Amino acid sequence: MMQSLLQNILPFELPKNLPDASSRKLYNQWDIPARQIQISAITFLTALLYIIFGIVEKPWAPEQAQVLMLKLHLFVVAPMLLIISFLAYKKRFYNFVLPTLAITPVIAMSCHAYILTKLGDYTPFLSEGYLSVLWTFVVSGITFRYAIVSASMSLVILVTSGFFIINDPGVYTMHVFWVLCSFSFGFLGALIFDRSRKAVFISQMELQHLAITDELTGAFNRNHLNDVLQQEIARSLRYDKSFGVLIIDIDHFKNINDTYGHTAGDKVIQKVSQVLSKYKRSNDTLVRWGGEEFIVIAIEVNEKTLMDLCEKLRTKIENDSYAATEKVTVSIGATLIRKDDTQDSLVLRADKALYEAKGKGRNVSVSN
Repeated sequence: MMQSLLQNILPFELPKNLPDASSRKLYNQWDIPARQIQISAITFLTALLYIIFGIVEKPWAPEQAQVLMLKLHLFVVAPMLLIISFLAYKKRFYNFVLPTLAITPVIAMSCHAYILTKLGDYTPFLSEGYLSVLWTFVVSGITFRYAIVSASMSLVILVTSGFFIINDPGVYTMHVFWVLCSFSFGFLGALIFDRSRKAVFISQMELQHLAITDELTGAFNRNHLNDVLQQEIARSLRYDKSFGVLIIDIDHFKNINDTYGHTAGDKVIQKVSQVLSKYKRSNDTLVRWGGEEFIVIAIEVNEKTLMDLCEKLRTKIENDSYAATEKVTVSIGATLIRKDDTQDSLVLRADKALYEAKGKGRNVSVSN
C-alpha cells in the first residue's frame, strides 16, 4: 500500500520488492553478512564521535550542561553503540543486533531532550536530533522496517520535547519543519536503498539461475551437476548416506530429428524433461546432460529403490503422449555411490550401464 501511494507521487519507478517468502529468506541469507559489517563499522565510528563530542569544550553550553553531556555520552550512548558494534561483528549474536540498534537512537534522543532542558542556548545542539533521524534511516545499517519504528519514536521525542523547551513559536515551527525534513529525506532514502538492494539481489539470482539452467528444458545444466555431485559425495562420506546417478537417453532420437525435423525433436526433449521433472522425487535433481540425455541424482536410495525409480520414470515416459511422434522410449543406466568414488568414476559407471541397456534392445533400465 505504501509503495503504491509513493509510486503515484514520485516521478520515477521504485524497484520492486521481493515477490515471495522463499525469496525473502534467500535475501536475508545474502543480506546479513554485508549488513553486519556496516552496522559494526558505523556504530563504532558513531560511538567514537560521541566520545569526542563529549570531551571537547563547548563554550555555548553551561559547565553543568557540559558535565551532563559528558556523562550521558560517555556512559550511556557510546557504550550502547560499542556493544552493538561487538554484537554485529559476532555472527552468533546478530539476532540481538537489530532490536538493540532500533532502541539506541530512541535512548539517545531521550538524552538529547534532557540535555536541552539544561541549555540556555540550545540551538547549536538541535542539529544532533535531525542528524539522528537521518542516521537511523540511511547510515546505521538497520533494516527498513526497524528504521521506521525507531525514527518515528525519535521524531515524537524531538517534536514533543521541543514543544515544552523551545519558547519561541517561530523557532519551534522551524524545529518541527527540520525534524519532518530529516524524517522525509531519511524515509525516502532508506526506501530507495532498501528496494535497490533487493533489486540487485534479484538480478544476481536471475543471473545465477541462467548460469545453471538449460534454456530449452528449464532443467539444471552441467554446471549445476558438478556442484550437486560434489555436495552429495561429501554428504555420503560424512553421514554415510547413499545416493544414485541415473543417465537417461531418448531412444532413436536421431530418427526423430531426421523424420520429423529438429523443431519436433526439441519438443520431444522438452516433453521428456517435463515427465522426468513431474515424476522424479521432490528432493532429487534433474539435469540435462546434453543433447537427448538427462541425469537424475537420486538421494538416499538403495539398489531396490534406485531400480524402482528407474522403472517408474521409464514407464511414465513410454506411456505419455507426444505431439511430434507416436511413441517415445528411453534407456536408463544407473549406479549407486561406492567408497572412493569420484564424480568422474560415478558418471562413467552409470554411462556404462546405459550402454548395456542399449545393448539389450533399449527401453530398459540397467544398474551397474
